[in-house]
Amino acid sequence: MPASSPTFEEVDKHIQSADLSAFQPGGKHAATTSATAAALPGNVCAAYHIVKPILILLENTPFIPKKWKDAIKAFVGVLDAICP
Repeated sequence: MPASSPTFEEVDKHIQSADLSAFQPGGKHAATTSATAAALPGNVCAAYHIVKPILILLENTPFIPKKWKDAIKAFVGVLDAICP
C-alpha cells in the first residue's frame, strides 16, 4: 500500500485482508508479559504495517486538527525508522 494519501477503499481493503487474529492471545504476534525484548520489535512492526494506512488516511483528513496531524506524522516517522 502506498504511503501517499490512500483512499478509504484502499485502506478498508487492506484492513479487511489483514489477519488480526495473529495479534490476539495465542497468535504469532500476540503481545505477552513474558515476551522477550528481542521479540517485541517484530510484533510491534507487524501491527504497525497493518495500521499504518489508517494513520496516513487520518493524517490527510481535512477536519483533523493540524497539531493532531503533526503528532500522527511524527509517530509514523518514528515507526518507519524502526520498522522498514
